[in-house]
Amino acid sequence: MLRIRHTVALAPVPRPWLIDALEVIRTQVEQTEAEGKRLLLPDGRPLKDVRLAEGRHLRPGAVYVVGEPDDATAEKDGIRTRTAAEAEPAATARNAPVRFTIAQWDRRRAVRLELALTDADTHVTADIALTSPDRPRLVEARGRVRTAGGAARGRARVRLDDWWSAAEGGRTSPTAPATARLDHRLLRAELRAAPRPGPDGESWQAHITISLRGRSLLRPLAAVVLAVTGRWTRRAILRELDNSAERWNTTVPSLTAMDAEHLRRALSSGAR
Repeated sequence: MLRIRHTVALAPVPRPWLIDALEVIRTQVEQTEAEGKRLLLPDGRPLKDVRLAEGRHLRPGAVYVVGEPDDATAEKDGIRTRTAAEAEPAATARNAPVRFTIAQWDRRRAVRLELALTDADTHVTADIALTSPDRPRLVEARGRVRTAGGAARGRARVRLDDWWSAAEGGRTSPTAPATARLDHRLLRAELRAAPRPGPDGESWQAHITISLRGRSLLRPLAAVVLAVTGRWTRRAILRELDNSAERWNTTVPSLTAMDAEHLRRALSSGAR
């Protein structure tokens, strides 16, 4: 087994800001209306690259496609719709469309979405749930990835109340508030993260532990591989953790600086 411990500094996400941001997003989504396959904002502008493919808008079973052109909308806007054969080169050149299915939409209990993405050689499915959106306290995700080289499945869980308690006041819980696991036929990777207040009293320090081990009958082989490549693997993981923290610290402050009105305008800019 290979175990890696690392600490990164993270820009904080204040609890009040996240509650307000989720309220803005929920309200913005619930104020949209469906006109056929198109989704319209309250002012009548259609959303870009998002269409209702199946079901009733915001009801369980509703399916949305993101990133795929709506031929009916294109014709209405005066754009000639291409045949499937004509469209295929463009489709392969851009990112594959993503399908979202609403499994549950209840602002007090939970919002749960199912995601599916398929391109030439990769198929990804995921189930993402936010418990108690009005007072977010738990985020869970489960998913599976299939490629030509094999398959892997994973899950992640963040107990938001415990995370904020530890990050803001240093109050710890018996188990890490953020956990994740990835299972491949050869290896299992597990991650645990626990925050503490940063030395400046504003930032977060996330203490991360990652464990890698072999699975089933291949465990002895995996142990040999990890022993041989352990130093390289450790460096690669530490580099990725630092890069992820850098991306977080570049993106998050610009988001948390936005008040509700700025966020609402930013979301509205996704219309045509």
